[in-house]
Amino acid sequence: MQEEIFKTKTASIVHLEWSDSFLLTYEQEKITFRLCDLYAFRKRIMNLDIIRLLEADAPDLEIICLPHCDRCLVLNLHEILQFRELLNGTFDTLELNSSIQKILRKNVFNF
Repeated sequence: MQEEIFKTKTASIVHLEWSDSFLLTYEQEKITFRLCDLYAFRKRIMNLDIIRLLEADAPDLEIICLPHCDRCLVLNLHEILQFRELLNGTFDTLELNSSIQKILRKNVFNF
């Protein structure tokens, strides 16, 4: 079974329960991440200096090597911002789900 975690116009992330991994779908590509790899990918995207990328002498593209994978993404500024939206939404949703589960467990076992 798979559960969609977050989706934007250009990409989505679903949780694959049978393998406890996450599937990123972006531009007809499907890339599987373990949770720790998804954190590492998010960190790489979030650490990009957006202000520097706006400067006239900055490169037009950034190459992001994917963790534990022989693939890279070549992203422009707009795509980087889209990935930030996707990853922030994904991790916000995961955190919310975790908080809800804690509350439910606490209320179920505290009669």
